Amino acid sequence: MTSSIATSEGPPTGLALHLPETAFTRSGVEFRPHDDVWHWTDGPFRLHLDFGKVEVHAAFLRDSLKHTLLVFAKRSSASHVINLFNVFQHFLALRVGAAPLVSITAQEVSNYAARLQDHEKWRVGTLNVLLQKWAALSLCGVEPDCTRYLRERRKPGNEKGAAVRTRDPEVGPFSEAEYSALYKAVDAAYGSGEVPRWIAVLTRLLFACGGRISQYASLKMSDLAGRQAPFVLSLPQVKTREVHSRVSFKEFDLSPQTGRLVLEHIEDLKSRGFDDNAPLFPATVVMTRGPREQLRSKGDLFFGHCTRDALSRAFMGIVNPIAPPTERLAFGPTPVAPKRFRYTFGTRLAEEGASKAVIAEGLGHADLQNVDVYFEASPKIIENIDKAMDPQLAPLAQAFKGRLIADEEHSTHRGAPGSRIIDFRVSKAPVGSCGCKGEGCGFSRPTACYTCFKFEPWLDAPHDKVLRRLQDERKRAEGDERLAAINDDAIRAVREVIAECAQANEQRRSGGAA
Repeated sequence: MTSSIATSEGPPTGLALHLPETAFTRSGVEFRPHDDVWHWTDGPFRLHLDFGKVEVHAAFLRDSLKHTLLVFAKRSSASHVINLFNVFQHFLALRVGAAPLVSITAQEVSNYAARLQDHEKWRVGTLNVLLQKWAALSLCGVEPDCTRYLRERRKPGNEKGAAVRTRDPEVGPFSEAEYSALYKAVDAAYGSGEVPRWIAVLTRLLFACGGRISQYASLKMSDLAGRQAPFVLSLPQVKTREVHSRVSFKEFDLSPQTGRLVLEHIEDLKSRGFDDNAPLFPATVVMTRGPREQLRSKGDLFFGHCTRDALSRAFMGIVNPIAPPTERLAFGPTPVAPKRFRYTFGTRLAEEGASKAVIAEGLGHADLQNVDVYFEASPKIIENIDKAMDPQLAPLAQAFKGRLIADEEHSTHRGAPGSRIIDFRVSKAPVGSCGCKGEGCGFSRPTACYTCFKFEPWLDAPHDKVLRRLQDERKRAEGDERLAAINDDAIRAVREVIAECAQANEQRRSGGAA
């Protein structure tokens, strides 16, 4: 095989091409290929390639790399260009202690493949894409034996779906108990002012649509249709080979509660001066200190949008500190990342009996090759995980988050219209009061009230009758375990209210006897 050890400063045979002064990406972003740093923002993606950090022996190798990546920059997404650059850097990084590189040979690539861990073998396939194009352009630096070796060698793909298949507790889909606990934790934190509204909105949309974070970073205020139910969200699609992410959309029906929350968020943004063409998650709102630099000009379709990575970092930075505990990690906090919501969305569809085609459509996949993993985990394993977790998480995740009061006189609004909460199915007597007079609430009274932090249950109220009704409804739905479990949190909350009432009555009797 041809040696790659430096023998001279001159380049090997190959065409000497000149880089253009300026070039344009697939979406029309202008950049200067001659620059040692390529830096631009393309839709929800930010690209930053520093060729000064490419440690090669001769400058012609760096120029050849630029020429090759230039082709991809003109035709492919920014994320694909970043992946190709990163794999080349990784290839160089694993040459620690080797002689200076002047050309890439089959031996060099073979050595690189041998140094990779099993879960990293897919990198050879990505490197192959870069080097084959490099050679096809007749650029200096890649030996013929290298491309021949790569064509003949089996190149394992990136292992897809391991986190879903194994139900990884750190990076895989949330269990049912984690799903419910996280949903409630974010709602409670938003209600108490601990997290901003955009966090509650993004959490709801991640659960509802299963999209990639880059899709949410591409959303605009105008993408919500309807000012009252039914609400429909048009989610921009990525990985479509279109010029940018706002060319094609997929519509998602939102629940009335989620739709109203998104609408409230939009109205709040409008009150701050944003218009319908503004991003749903503006960089100036999401990034508490504001963006360090303005990445786009005012004429850019994505002006004011967060990049994919900036939105993801901001979301995780706020949600992880309030994440509820999980038994799967010895009652440590549940790790939260946007991708876990996507895995959970696909997993729940599979568990509900959706076909592969439906799941692929819901997740925005162009084919079925990536959805098999959602069917590979045994439903019995999932059931056992959830059953084991529920009783152990119960003492840590209190369902009732409101404030027990003696009667209406002690309520926040003392009989104001909309504040009384009555379950006419069991009694005409109120069960409590709403701390917000029911304003803007679309949840089912009083079932949802018992798990709401604004709920003020009365001491002497027919909570036991509400509990019996919920338990009877659960029994009638026992044929469908997921349907039967819908009100389990409410049942737990009513029991906690009844227990608090019993304790308060006992204290009252003890005090009277004294």
